[in-house]
Amino acid sequence: MARSVEEKPEIYHCESLEEQNSPNTRGISALAASEDEPQTPYQLGWRTTVALLALSMANVCAALSNTTNTTIKFQVAALARSPADASKASWIANGNFLIVLAMGPIFGSLSDRLGKKWFVVGGPLMGIIGSMVSGSAKSVYQIIGGNILTGFANAGCIVSISCIQEIMPNALRPWAMGVSQFMASAFVVLGTFIAAAFVRDNTGGAGGWRWAYYFNGIIYGLTAVSISIAYFPPKPRLGRRNQLGSIFRGIDYLGILIMSASFTSLIIGLTWGGNTYSWNSKQVTATLCCGCIGLVIFGLYEAFVVKEGILDHRLFQTLNFPILLFVCTIDGMLLLGVNVLYSQQIFDLFSQDAVRIAVILSPYLITSTFGCIPAGWIMASTKSYREMLVMALLWCSLFTGLMGTVNANRLSWTYAFSALFGIGTAVTTTIPVVALGLSVPSYLIGTAATISISCRALGGNIGITIFTAIYSNKYASYVGAKAASATEQGLAPVDVNQSARAWKYVWLAIAVLVAANGVAACFLKSVAPMMNSHIESALEGGKVREAQLQAIDITGDT
Repeated sequence: MARSVEEKPEIYHCESLEEQNSPNTRGISALAASEDEPQTPYQLGWRTTVALLALSMANVCAALSNTTNTTIKFQVAALARSPADASKASWIANGNFLIVLAMGPIFGSLSDRLGKKWFVVGGPLMGIIGSMVSGSAKSVYQIIGGNILTGFANAGCIVSISCIQEIMPNALRPWAMGVSQFMASAFVVLGTFIAAAFVRDNTGGAGGWRWAYYFNGIIYGLTAVSISIAYFPPKPRLGRRNQLGSIFRGIDYLGILIMSASFTSLIIGLTWGGNTYSWNSKQVTATLCCGCIGLVIFGLYEAFVVKEGILDHRLFQTLNFPILLFVCTIDGMLLLGVNVLYSQQIFDLFSQDAVRIAVILSPYLITSTFGCIPAGWIMASTKSYREMLVMALLWCSLFTGLMGTVNANRLSWTYAFSALFGIGTAVTTTIPVVALGLSVPSYLIGTAATISISCRALGGNIGITIFTAIYSNKYASYVGAKAASATEQGLAPVDVNQSARAWKYVWLAIAVLVAANGVAACFLKSVAPMMNSHIESALEGGKVREAQLQAIDITGDT
C-alpha cells in the first residue's frame, strides 16, 4: 500500500528508461503501481471547477477555429481573382491542420518539462492575431497565412487536454473530458450558426464571413484571460528533475526537423495531386516520395537513435499507445474531414444559403455534442471503454455508409443518417484521448495527448485531400473535365445528380476506413487499474498540493 505523500515525497519522481522498460514493469498494472495514490484525502473544490471550465475554453478555441471552414466556398468566391487562387482553397483548412500536426507534439513535449501554462495562455494570444489576419484578408493567400498563425495557436490550445486530465483524479478523467468535449462541441454548433448568419447578412460588408474570424478572435482573447487567472499548477515532474538549460539541450531538434519536413512534403503532395498537378506528375510523385521516406527515417531515428525524443520510448510501455494513435488518425479523417466536406456537399445538393447549410448540419453537430458527457460518464462508472469504442466506430461506419445513398431529393435521409453517426462521433471524440492518457506515464501526458491530436490533424489533412480527390475525379468522370473545371471556378452550376453520385464514393471510403478503425480498437487493453485516485497536478490547497510544490526528485535535491 502506498504511504502518505508526507512520508514518501519521492512518489513524484520519474523512473529511468531502463526501469520502465524492464520486463517486470510493463503494462497497465505496472503503470498503476508506479503512481501511488495519495493517502491524504484530496477534495475537489471550486479552484478545480473554475480551472476545468477555463481550460475547456482552450479546447473550445481549437475546435471553434474549424467552423470558419464551413464558409470556405464564400471566402473563395469573395477573394479569388483567378483559377489559381481558387485551387488554393484546400489550404485554407490544411494550413491550420498542418501546423497543429507539426507543432502539437513539440509543444506537448516541452509542456511536460517547462509547464503547460505557457502554452495554454500563449496559444490563445496567437489565435487573436491569426483571426484578425484572416478576417481582414484581401486575398486567399492572406487567409491561409492567418490560418497558419491560428495553427500555432491551436497547437498551444490542445495542451489544455492534458491539463484537464492532470488536475483531476485518474478515475474522474473521463467525466472531465466529457464536459470539456461537450463545451467544445456546443461552441462548434454555436460558431457554425454564427458564421452562417454573418455570411447571409453580409455583416460588415465585403463578405460577412470575415466576422466569423473576428468572433473566434474574441473567444481566443477571453480564453487567454480566464486561464491566466484560474490555472496555477505545480511545476511538472520532469521539470523538477532538470534545470532549464538541460531541458533545452535535451530537445530533439533533429527529430522535430525531420518530422515537420516529412509531414509538410506529404501534405503538399496530397494537396497538389489531382488539383494543381496530375497525380502522376513529377511534382506530386517527388513530394509524396520525400514525405514517405522522411517518415520512415523519422521512425528509425526515434526508435534507435534517441530514447527521449518526440516519440519518447516510455510512451510505448503498452500496445495501447500505438493502437490509439491509429484510432485517432482515422478518427481525424471522420471528424475533421466530415466537418469540412459535409458542408460542401450540402452546398452542392441542397442549399447555398449559409444559414440553411448550418441547419442541415445541426443534427450531426447536436448529437455529437450531447453524447460527450454520457460517454465520459459511462467510462468513469464502468472503468471500461473498449467495447463502447468498438461499437461506436462500427455504428459510425454503418451510417456514414448510408450517407452514400443521399441525393437532392432525400433531405430527410440526410438529417436522420447524420444525426445517427453523430452519436457515434461523441464517443470517438471523448474516449480515445482519455484511454491514451491512462495508458502512458502521467508525467508524459502532455506529449501523449498532443501527439494524439496531431494524429487527428494528420487524419484530417489526409482525409480532406483524399476525399476531395475522390469527389473531383468522380465528378469529372461523370460530367467531363471541362465542365468540372468550369464548376470549380464558379463559371457553371453544379450538376446535382452527378454530384450526388460522386459524393457517394466519398462516404463509402469513409465507411470502410472507420470500419477498419473498429477492428483495430478490438486489440486495446483495459485501463481499469489506472483509474485510481492519483492526481498529477493538484490545484486545491492541502497536503497533496504542498507535497507537489515542494517535491524532491530521486536524487533528493529540492
